[in-house]
Amino acid sequence: MFEIKNSKKDIKNSNCVYFIETKKDISVLDYLKLDKKIITKIEEKLKEEKSEFINFFLWNKDFENIYIFIYNKSDKKSLVDFVSESSRKLPKNFTFFLQNDKNLSVILKSIFLSNYSFDRYKSEKIEKNYTVVVDKKYNHLIQVELELINNICLARDLWETPSNDLYPESFTKLVKATKFKNTKIKVLSAKQIEKKGLWLIHAVWKWSVHKPNIVIFERIIDKKLPTVGLVWKWVTFDTGWIQVKPWNSMHEMKWDMWGAACVFATMKELDNKDLNVNIVAAIGLAENHISGEAYKPSDIITAYNKKTVDIIHTDAEWRLVMADVMSYISDKYKLDNLMTVATLTGACMVALGFRYAWVMWNDEKMISKILKNSEKSEERYNRLPFDDYFVSKTKGNIADLENLNTGVYAGSTMWAAFLSNFCDNDEKYTHLDIAGPALNGYEPVWYMNKWNTGFWVDSLSTLFQELK
Repeated sequence: MFEIKNSKKDIKNSNCVYFIETKKDISVLDYLKLDKKIITKIEEKLKEEKSEFINFFLWNKDFENIYIFIYNKSDKKSLVDFVSESSRKLPKNFTFFLQNDKNLSVILKSIFLSNYSFDRYKSEKIEKNYTVVVDKKYNHLIQVELELINNICLARDLWETPSNDLYPESFTKLVKATKFKNTKIKVLSAKQIEKKGLWLIHAVWKWSVHKPNIVIFERIIDKKLPTVGLVWKWVTFDTGWIQVKPWNSMHEMKWDMWGAACVFATMKELDNKDLNVNIVAAIGLAENHISGEAYKPSDIITAYNKKTVDIIHTDAEWRLVMADVMSYISDKYKLDNLMTVATLTGACMVALGFRYAWVMWNDEKMISKILKNSEKSEERYNRLPFDDYFVSKTKGNIADLENLNTGVYAGSTMWAAFLSNFCDNDEKYTHLDIAGPALNGYEPVWYMNKWNTGFWVDSLSTLFQELK
């Protein structure tokens, strides 16, 4: 629970947290009537050329402990590194006293997102109470940041939810129950998917007990403005079918829906924001299971745009879902730009590790904007080269396309090249492979926790607010 309060008097039974950079900042602690030894200790730490996180027990009726971030610019450690790393030592009940709006966004995200945890399925839950005390003049700024933090936490919650509770129908129900002020929701049911000939997504579903849906978010500001189409996959559980996933990583396949969790959170984040572009965001929802009806290697399936696809590998299913959804919105909407995002490939992680995502293809304006924003953000991107050679290698021998090429090796680029065949009206195209930072299995990175990072909601919502 994140709350904003404007008076110290409103806080009871908590732990207080402060951020201090200069000796002048110490004056904000006066009302606590701290022991002189504590003040002297803080002053001594400020003289040192390093940042330090310290805490003291308080004999105070309202606060059990005080935690202080003492930040020194001379320290090699960046602000976000220092605050995020230290924040993980905070208790689950704290009040952060914010003196001004300096570094507001980085500090709030670092403190609150670093303390994210998911205990919905625990029988014993830890009560979490996070509060910001701030002057009223900063209320709006704080509220904007806390909304973003809450939406990132929403994506994280969905990511952690198991597939027996989160499947195509339940996610669709969740979206429809969400109150949007400026975004219209459309849903294509399983019957409509069949009727309209979206046979790629139909094949991926064939035949889980949970039927597929396509959910479309329409944020139309003005039809005279440019329209950006966004496509993500949501495979709520991915067995791999006949070419089945290894047993020791099968439990991770509930996470195959990360891209869709992010688009839902991002569209919530953008619902009340001022935009200068229209957005049509579409999610292909499906679940796959091993069964006698599942598609097989060498099957040939016809996509919505009538291109045929030779199935070389059954576990390359996400590109089939995304391909049909891309074709569908390309057909139904006049798009100026088309963007696809997914936790796509292990190849991305081999090349860039867990701190960077790939960005690629031919929308130079969009790619340049993403890379420029990346320089001042904790959500980092790097560019991957491409050319028509990769697209040529997606062509099939006995069908129009093949869903896998094992010879080129450039996995991330090849899968984007496959998807480019479904920009049916030659839209400017951008593809993001966020596998590494979204599925970070190594260590916490800034305010992004191990595994459950929330990567993408922040950078993409920022991007769309800046587009014209």
